[in-house]
Amino acid sequence: MHTKHPGILAKTLLIVTTVVCVLTLASMGVSYYLVTQKFHRLEVDEMRLNLERVANEVDNSLKKLTASVADWAPWDETYDFVAQVNSGFIERNLSDDSMQTLGLHCILFFDTNGHLVYSRFHDLDQQQATVPDTGVVYALRSLPEFFRFSSIKERKSGLLFSNTTPILVAAAPIVTSTFEGPVRGTLVFGHYLDQSTIDRISEQTKLHVELLPYNQELQAIFAKASTSQAASETTGPRIGVEVLDANRLRGFLLLNDLHQQPSLVFAVTQERAIYQQGWVMWLEHALSMTVLGAVFILALVLLFNRIILGRLTQMSQQVGRIAQTGDHDLRVETPGHDEISDLAGRINTMLDSLQHLQRLQASNEQHLQSIIDSVNCGIMLVDTQDRRIVSINHAGAQISGRSPGEIIGRQCHQFICPRDMHRCPVLDDGEAIDLSERALLHADGRAVPLLKSVARIEREGVSLLVESFIDISELKQAQADLSASEAKYRQFFEDDLTGNFISSRDGLLIDCNPAFAQLLGYESPADIIGKHMQDHYLQPENRRLLLERLQQKRRLERYEGVLRHRNGELVYIICNLIGDFDDQDELVQIRGFIFDDTKRVLLEKEIRQAQKLEAIGTMAGGIAHDFNNILAGIIGYAELVLRDIDEERNPKSCRNLRNILGAGERARSLIEKILTFSRHSEGERRPVNLALTLEEVLQLIRASLPTTIALERQVLRPATVMADPIQMHQVFMNLCTNAGHAMREQGGTLSITLDIVHLDDDFTGSYPELTIGDYACIRISDTGKGIPEQLQERIFDPFFTTKKKGEGTGLGLSMVHGIVTAMRGLILVDSTLGLGTTFTLYLPTTEEQVSMTRLELPTIPTGHEHVVYVDDEGFLVDIGTEILRGLGYQVTGFTDSQEALEYLRSHLAEVDLVVSDMTMPRLTGIELARELRTLSNPPPMLICTGHNEGLTKTDVAPLGIHALLMKPVTVNKLAEAVRSVLESHRHG
Repeated sequence: MHTKHPGILAKTLLIVTTVVCVLTLASMGVSYYLVTQKFHRLEVDEMRLNLERVANEVDNSLKKLTASVADWAPWDETYDFVAQVNSGFIERNLSDDSMQTLGLHCILFFDTNGHLVYSRFHDLDQQQATVPDTGVVYALRSLPEFFRFSSIKERKSGLLFSNTTPILVAAAPIVTSTFEGPVRGTLVFGHYLDQSTIDRISEQTKLHVELLPYNQELQAIFAKASTSQAASETTGPRIGVEVLDANRLRGFLLLNDLHQQPSLVFAVTQERAIYQQGWVMWLEHALSMTVLGAVFILALVLLFNRIILGRLTQMSQQVGRIAQTGDHDLRVETPGHDEISDLAGRINTMLDSLQHLQRLQASNEQHLQSIIDSVNCGIMLVDTQDRRIVSINHAGAQISGRSPGEIIGRQCHQFICPRDMHRCPVLDDGEAIDLSERALLHADGRAVPLLKSVARIEREGVSLLVESFIDISELKQAQADLSASEAKYRQFFEDDLTGNFISSRDGLLIDCNPAFAQLLGYESPADIIGKHMQDHYLQPENRRLLLERLQQKRRLERYEGVLRHRNGELVYIICNLIGDFDDQDELVQIRGFIFDDTKRVLLEKEIRQAQKLEAIGTMAGGIAHDFNNILAGIIGYAELVLRDIDEERNPKSCRNLRNILGAGERARSLIEKILTFSRHSEGERRPVNLALTLEEVLQLIRASLPTTIALERQVLRPATVMADPIQMHQVFMNLCTNAGHAMREQGGTLSITLDIVHLDDDFTGSYPELTIGDYACIRISDTGKGIPEQLQERIFDPFFTTKKKGEGTGLGLSMVHGIVTAMRGLILVDSTLGLGTTFTLYLPTTEEQVSMTRLELPTIPTGHEHVVYVDDEGFLVDIGTEILRGLGYQVTGFTDSQEALEYLRSHLAEVDLVVSDMTMPRLTGIELARELRTLSNPPPMLICTGHNEGLTKTDVAPLGIHALLMKPVTVNKLAEAVRSVLESHRHG
């Protein structure tokens, strides 16, 4: 009896199942460790961020205390109060309302010896005074170093423990408002860390915050956290994290007191949502891997059985049946067109040959060998007793690179399967038939891959093995080439700068390259594969329309869209989308190739904004020109009447006229703002020290700000720029005033920082108006309400304002934008609702030194020369004529420029100067100058204009125009300009 061995199908199933199960379990174990550890780190990091937010709230409270005490300590009234302890100061400044406004629980005044002069304690919840806390006074006196300051501007702050409640304190030396000595004592502000404060911190941070005493249990937690922080080389506040259970996590923040001893702990408890999410993800991953493993095993075994094992088993059974019955009329039937079917055909051919030999009763070995040699595959007969080769055909000898004589008589393992000696599936393993890939040792030493079939036969009482084999070297090489090609194109896919992806119809990402993952904010494809693309659509409902278009057109080329980055920012894209369809012409997959077009889109937006501002500026310049003419008449006539009227007899009329002139000056200032915005009036530029300008602005604005707004100024490095000093003053005043207006209801901090930064190619590439170099960087920040995102693109538009009617003209920020742009600088705004706004200015610096000029009171010059005055507005001609005649000049006026030219041609020798308007019908001021240049010895010209179109004195000098005078023209300006032109022409 023969022992029944497991079949090849059972062996294959066992091997595949074992390998897949081991790999699946190993993958599940590794993924469990990685996922749980990673999500635990994420929840710990989240807890650290939350604790740092609590620490920031405490730090902000200290900063607010420090800013308040810094305002009160250098104050003349405080300085006098410490010496006199006058009741008036207490009634005016230490009322319940003042304590409530400042948010203080206590104010303490100490003299230079550290003795308490006066103290006031206040209950912020009850809004009334309370009994003095002697524990606070005693705790402060135990810190003599708290009352010693290295300079009169030094400030100290920190945490203090009294007998009742921990308290935040800030102190500053008491000096005069000009920071002059001697120091008369120390002013201390305090704020308890009571339950109301803890509740406020909880509300602001949206966390459950508790205050705990520092004990041994917490000491062990922080000791463990300190070891972890030292190992990871991190810095920051001392933080500890403790896992309470599977659903809760607790974090601790340790604060030191003024003795630098750990004394107070903030505790935050939160749900372990991140860890639970990781656990659920791992369960889903494990379940999916289990299902996929089972499906893979079943599919692989079924596929392998269908393609190879089933057919081999069938062929083996048929060959065994032929061998068992000895009926050579039977044939091996294996359908298909591959090596197995070829082998079956060749076996059938061999059986045909054997049957033919049997019918002819040809038993000689030479005739049998000739038949075997006719088969186009290697065939070899092996004696099962000693495993020696009995016969081999020419095809087999040719595959081995030897002659048949070199092979016959030698053991088969010396040529075929040299590494599998004594492991023959038929002789050693008891299999009826063997069909497998083997190796043949060629005569040149190389191993030739074979597809070999082995079957046992009986011939004349001798047991033989019939081994047939074919050379599959070309097939193996084709497989290797295919694998290399797949690897090469996979590398192209991975290295492509364009974001490539494949997704299912419902948006599940199947595959992508690193460029696509990085485009949406992920570090690698593994972080995003398996996620739904709907999470990154700006408007997920639009995806249905995209699928409909792709279903109709099959592919979309240069499709423009917007995706949402992982951090919430917008990513503008251009992409090609290609659909894959099934047999029913239904979309099943989408292949996409995405290019990040964000920089181009944002640059186009900036260009459109600049074009809009330029167009509005052009319109504003035209309006300013017409308004200047009207304003020139108002100011001119007012000055003429004021000059002729007797002030002693008509004082009220003189006062009214001066009011008219004052209103005219304010109107002219508004015109200058409009022209500044339109870039037609830039002012005289010279080196300006920005630190000094900021100091002047802060001194002016401090008086207008409420005491609830703290001022912080920091000059990291002083900077000098080329600018109009008045314009720079206007820029800083406007931005600081807006910041104060944003905080006037709830108070806050106005911060101003000045530094010098170097802008490189990476920064200037996004802003073409800038060049590489050093720039003064001014940041003006407030902690006010912030600007809504939809309004941030409009804040620099002229006449756009969010203030109430009567509070603003809408020209302030547009004027600032015009001044900064004219200086070849840049202004940026960063605002978040509820957190405040920061304006950042970049202005090119200069190496020139700031020069000091001495101002002298102007005198009105006079003269006697002949002046021709030309303007198309009759009242302007009247005003100019009257002014010049009043100064002693002989004046001839014209409202028609053509008539003025005819007069000049006939009286050229009598005229010393021509004063002309720029814009006139028939002949403009420039055209009149060109006509005069055609005459011999023409008189010099002075042009009056309200809109100079960007012309400078250098541009018009070749036309004989010696000066440009901006309207509206006053007596002083006209007199000085006329005298200056006449003198320069006389000496030129």
